[in-house]
This record gives sequence, structure tokens and C-alpha cells, in this order.
Amino acid sequence: MEPLKRWNGRNHYYAAADASFHYHHSRDEKPDPQHFKPHYEQGCEIYMFLSGSGSYTVEGSPYELEPYSLLMMNSNELHVLNISEDQPYERIVLLLNESLLPPFLLNGVDFFRTIKFRKLGENNQIPAETVRSSGLLDLFGRLQRLLEPSGPRTAENEFVAKCVIVQILSTFNALAESEHHQASRKSRDKVHAVLEYINANLEEDLSLDLLAETFYITKYHLCHTFKEATGYSVNQYITFKRVRMADGLMLQGYSPTQACFMSGFNTYSNFFKSYRKLTGRSPRNGRNGG
Repeated sequence: MEPLKRWNGRNHYYAAADASFHYHHSRDEKPDPQHFKPHYEQGCEIYMFLSGSGSYTVEGSPYELEPYSLLMMNSNELHVLNISEDQPYERIVLLLNESLLPPFLLNGVDFFRTIKFRKLGENNQIPAETVRSSGLLDLFGRLQRLLEPSGPRTAENEFVAKCVIVQILSTFNALAESEHHQASRKSRDKVHAVLEYINANLEEDLSLDLLAETFYITKYHLCHTFKEATGYSVNQYITFKRVRMADGLMLQGYSPTQACFMSGFNTYSNFFKSYRKLTGRSPRNGRNGG
């Protein structure tokens, strides 16, 4: 048993030497809800909620947060925190990319399979009770000891930390594949059908008129129910997803101009402004990994 330590008065951030993972344990005494915007990650995110009051919305699916519950999000899942400013907010966030895995690859095993291969916004959360009973809480405690500021920053210590992360991923897979973690499937209501349609047709026309016609719904009702269910407007969601798609295309070697039109933007000017607003950098810097 390696119990998890709570916040010690100072936020802690750790970046692996090879950038394969980033870890941070932080606390906001008076969180600002406006600070937490819809976003996605370049890799995968594992999020442990420790204290506060709020919920997380992943691809339109709301998850109530309880201390020691876990959330997992892959690189295609748009997510946003809805946090109350009335209580201190503490969390641990682990950001991973697949460069973590080569030393652990064996017979085609994909340790990220549970995080990657789900319908968007489904089965993202592991309840606190399961986190405790499965040993995940102890694994996070061990990872915390390895990465704490007073610990040695050696290649060996970092490799052991990676081994613990692989154990965490393996536990996710075991839970997902066992009868003990069958999260209830949310009914695929109209909003979820719209989400699926948008994700399958990002390079096509996705005007409000077309969506309303496709789903036999008025534009007003579409906008109202979508915003209520997901926390963001239809156009905001589409823009986030198109920027994410363009990011992936540029990483594959396409030019910013090619990525712009392949991801559904109708003008480069609109793409440039949206990309800079959402990522804080220009598309050319995005292509270069900046």
C-alpha cells in the first residue's frame, strides 16, 4: 500500500526527459471557472479529481466528480471542466503519448486500447470505489513517490515511473474487459447523433441549416439542446474538431493550406484565426511541433 499524499502547499510538475509523459499535481484555492476552457490533448489524458465541486463534460457526456474518481480522454475527445469557485480544487493530471510504450511492446499488445477504442464520450470515468478496489489508487501513490520533487531525477527512476504508468494502463484494460466495470451506456439521443454526424463529416458542409434539415429539428432547438447538453455551441464544437483534424494532418506532413481545406475550413483566413485562437500558435508553428 502506497497511500496518495494530498497537496503539500506547492504545485508540482514533472516532464519526462523524452517528453513521453507529463505529470502535475495542483490545487487552486479559489478556482476561476472561466479559466477552464474546452480543449483536447495531443495524446491521452488521465485525470484524478481530489477535491472541489463540479463535473466534467466529455463529448457532450457529463460526469459528476467525486474525490479519487478517474477520467480518461483520448486525443479526439473534446472536454471541459465545470468547476465551482466556492471550494478549493485539487487534481492530478497525467498526459501521455505513445512514445512511452516502445520498451513495453510485446506481441502487438496496445496498452492504450481502452483509452483509444471507445465511442467518443462513453465510459470515460472510473468511480472512486473502483479506483480503490482495483489498486489504481495505490499505483498513483507509487507514481507520486517516484516523481516527487525530493526524489532522484535519474534515468532509472524515470523508467520505473513508466513501468507504473504501464501498470495503470493495464489495470484500465482489465477493468474494461471485466464484468465489474460495465459503465451504463447513455442513450444515443439526438444530440449524440449530431455529435457522431459532425465527427464523421468534418470536411463537409456542416452549416446549421444542413444539420437542422438532416435531423428534422429547428435551428433554434438544435442550438439550444446542443448547448445545454455539451456546454458549447454547435459552431464552437465544429471549429474545435476541425482544428484538431488540421493539427493531425500537419503532423502527417501536409502543409497548413492543405490541412485547412482538408479539415473543412472554407477560407485560410478563417482557419488561421481559429487555429491561433484555440492553440495560441500559428498553423506553421503547429506543423513544426511548436
